[in-house]
Amino acid sequence: MRQVQQIMGLPVIIDIPNTRDLLVFEKCFDRLRQIDQRFSLYKPDSETSRYRRGEVDPPSRELAKVIKECKAAGKETDGYFSAWAGGAFDPSGYVKGWAIDEAGKLIQKAGFGTFCIAAGGDIMARSDGQKIWKIGIQNPLASGKILDLLSISNGAVATSGNYERGLHIINPKTKQPADELLSVTVIGPDIIKADVLATAIFAKGQHYKDMAELTAGYGVLVVDKSSKIYKSPSYRSLESSR
Repeated sequence: MRQVQQIMGLPVIIDIPNTRDLLVFEKCFDRLRQIDQRFSLYKPDSETSRYRRGEVDPPSRELAKVIKECKAAGKETDGYFSAWAGGAFDPSGYVKGWAIDEAGKLIQKAGFGTFCIAAGGDIMARSDGQKIWKIGIQNPLASGKILDLLSISNGAVATSGNYERGLHIINPKTKQPADELLSVTVIGPDIIKADVLATAIFAKGQHYKDMAELTAGYGVLVVDKSSKIYKSPSYRSLESSR
């Protein structure tokens, strides 16, 4: 069964094959709405919006954890992932992947080992048997066209780019919008790390290769502004195993 709801400003798709259990879907969507209510910058009454205005001290345990994890992600990416790139705290680049992971935990707790969750360019797929999930990577040069088709049993896919939302990713080093690449897709075991890496590599721009090639266990696909396609060694090894 597949269910879709609009949450966090995105269509969120949850697919759990061979179940008619609506309760598990509602629990997931409720948790995602709860996360959106706490972290959305579009809601002036969210805890994060109030925290940015200096109205929250101390932050809740959940917000404090996300702040800590965002700082750690910044260190792991040499500062190219930053929840403070635009000045005020903005955890959006972390929260989407984390929210998907939270929903996945609820599905697994309910006893389902095969499922797929998609929100925007972030996808988490799990299989406890023979299920192989087919996941298409959008071509940033041609709307509705597939650049590559992945076959995944257990893994995550995260894509960052400006081709749909415009210039919204900031290079923390220059404080300018990142516009040297068209899209970055990261494939690996963990949706949170994949999401962080996709944002960081995109922000780094034309000097992306060192980060892409040193990220053990994660494959990277990049499309630059000249339409050149780059695939990291880890990505090519994933291709050869299909």
